[in-house]
Amino acid sequence: MVDRIDTKFTRLPPAWLSRAARTSGNIGQSEEIRKLLGEPIPQRADINQLPPRIAEMFDSNGILERLAKKLASFSKRRHKKIVPARNTIASVDEDNNVYVGVEFLEKYGDDEDLLAGILAHEWGHMISDLPKGMNWSHLTWEELHQLRRDEEADADGYAGRALYLMGYKPEQMMDFLRQLQKRRNPKLPSIKYHNTATRLAILKASFEAQARAFETAEKILLKPKKIIGQG
Repeated sequence: MVDRIDTKFTRLPPAWLSRAARTSGNIGQSEEIRKLLGEPIPQRADINQLPPRIAEMFDSNGILERLAKKLASFSKRRHKKIVPARNTIASVDEDNNVYVGVEFLEKYGDDEDLLAGILAHEWGHMISDLPKGMNWSHLTWEELHQLRRDEEADADGYAGRALYLMGYKPEQMMDFLRQLQKRRNPKLPSIKYHNTATRLAILKASFEAQARAFETAEKILLKPKKIIGQG
């Protein structure tokens, strides 16, 4: 669904495995090399050929840029550009370009809470503390998949907190994950993400934790100060 993509193909933040084998030639047949490769960048869509309603979302004053500015305001991490793409939901590359799927927007573009959640998940990848320049080829595939699941879980957790900070609710994001689960073949469990129940729990818990943190801070700030010499 949502990944960080290594545009230089020189390192593997472990969440970038699934399409590496598509590389042509012998390089795609070497397990050591494949573990160093990232997923290819999604196919860019020509914004001039998009329906006006979708094209407007990518404008400087469009909904995607407005959400991105909100995320940047408290994450202190700015994106480079939001790019329309084909056959994807959303992803981000190592240059902080965010790719958003036009087919996804055609179906869900009116759901601002969901768009906020999707972009917030991408910001979670963007601020990931995975070490750069690491050679992950010594890890087994299972170890890499576990790292990938953990990276996705961290991005879900960030999305839950960010949704609260932006003033949105997590329910639409949670419903979207349920929809994805229904489309998935139950005989083919995902190796990229934790199961849907876990992801839903992470989103809900992180949103509620951020809400509690604000409530606690508000109580402390509004608590009457004790006057020196009294009591």
